[in-house]
Amino acid sequence: MPSLERRKTSYDLPAVLDASAVRELHAQIEPLVSETADLTLNAAAVERLGTQAVQLLVATARALEMNGGRLAIVNITPTFREAYADLGLIAELDARSPLNAEKDSDG
Repeated sequence: MPSLERRKTSYDLPAVLDASAVRELHAQIEPLVSETADLTLNAAAVERLGTQAVQLLVATARALEMNGGRLAIVNITPTFREAYADLGLIAELDARSPLNAEKDSDG
């Protein structure tokens, strides 16, 4: 019988998420996707965010959604936001903001 309580997990992202860090990031968050319903990533420390890392985060969000879960990104730094904007993915990032989710559910 499945648990009625949604499993929530948080993960602090490292300062540098460039091409060389993507493999390690994937290794860290992949198990979280399979064992959690709601994953919150804390981006407070992020100083550098590359395209491959953004792609991984978008794919992580999609994988969670396919399983009925949700990815939230909190404490978004200007650098983090700029990386998404440069790729034309600002709406994708805004969809991950808990503040935007509250607005959507409040009407």
